[in-house]
Amino acid sequence: MTLKELKLDLNFDRLKTYFPNITEEQKAAIKQKGGYWFNFEWEYEDSRYIRIYNQLFTILDGYDLQEHINELYFILITLDDEFMAIKDLLDQDYIDTQTSKEVAQFLLAFKSAKPNQAFSLVAKSITSTASIKDEGIAKWMCQLIYEAIEAQKFPFDIFGEKIQLHLFGQDFHNKPLTLENLETASKLNLRKPTYKKYLAKICIHLRAYLNEHTNLTTPDGVLLANTHATLFFDMFELFGYVDRMKITSEPKDYIHALLRNYLK
Repeated sequence: MTLKELKLDLNFDRLKTYFPNITEEQKAAIKQKGGYWFNFEWEYEDSRYIRIYNQLFTILDGYDLQEHINELYFILITLDDEFMAIKDLLDQDYIDTQTSKEVAQFLLAFKSAKPNQAFSLVAKSITSTASIKDEGIAKWMCQLIYEAIEAQKFPFDIFGEKIQLHLFGQDFHNKPLTLENLETASKLNLRKPTYKKYLAKICIHLRAYLNEHTNLTTPDGVLLANTHATLFFDMFELFGYVDRMKITSEPKDYIHALLRNYLK
């Protein structure tokens, strides 16, 4: 089965949050075409979507939720599409900031070198290290790099989209590099992106669906049922968001903490 053949027979009454304005005519048209199919922003191999559908059915079977496979699959795939787009932006922002910081540190080390200090240029790979120990040659090579960056003659697909802002400031057109800007960029704060708040939002979507349309509900006065937490962890593991081998708590406790921290 290919992805094009994976058309879902959705119960739109259960998905009013996602189809608030769908008409009866539109529902009938979708049914006539054989079901609903996805238009993904973030696409993977067809086999991934098919695998997730089949494994999700197995998970839901353990909770007696098989009849909700299509609706829950729709919710999860829709939110996964959004999540992966956000994750990609956050990851790229981190990489771009790291690049700017490293470039600034390199240029600052070159420009801050005192005439009476030893200066060399080192290239290092996993398997070998080579260096230019002649001070004149090393500085000449570094000056070429400095001038190219100052003239903003560098490939943005490699250096990232934030390097102009980081190295030159807001008005970065036709501006020289300054030690002040390099100093600031060399101290950029790098924080590994975290995605827990987005996973918590997925929990909220799933909890709302289960509470409204299934017998697997959250008791009054409880933020999240243990059964919900265990199910959500199974779902997140299916999508590769979490790995039970890398967490120190019980899976349900991990989800409880995830949601509690988000709602603080």
